[in-house]
Amino acid sequence: ERKRTRDCDIYEDEEAKRSVMQRAAELLARLEKEYNLPSFVKCMLPSNVHLPKKFCTVNLPNEDTPVVLVDELGREHTTSYLLGRNGLSAGWRAFSMKHKLLKGDLLIFLLTQPCKFK
Repeated sequence: ERKRTRDCDIYEDEEAKRSVMQRAAELLARLEKEYNLPSFVKCMLPSNVHLPKKFCTVNLPNEDTPVVLVDELGREHTTSYLLGRNGLSAGWRAFSMKHKLLKGDLLIFLLTQPCKFK
C-alpha cells in the first residue's frame, strides 16, 4: 500500500514550514477580505493535486466536470475535476509544468466563478 504524501512531509525544517504557511495564511486572509470569494491554499505535492474535501463539497459540482484555472497573466487552462478524488486531473500536469511548479510551492486558489479558479 502506498502512503500518500502530506503537506507536512514536504518541509524538512519546521521553522521554514511555519514561516511559509504563516505568510500564505496572511495573504489568503487579505484576499478573502478584498474579494470575498471561496478560496484555499494548496501545497504542491510530488505528483498530485487533491483539493480540500470540505471546499469541494460546498463549492464544486457533485460530478466530474471541467475546471478552468486562470493564471496571474490571465491565461486560461482547462483541467478536469474528479469528484471521487477531490482533485484535478487532465490538464493539471501541463499547467504545473508550464508554470514550473515544484514540490513545496504554495498556490492560492480563488473560486471566481462556478468551476473557475484564479
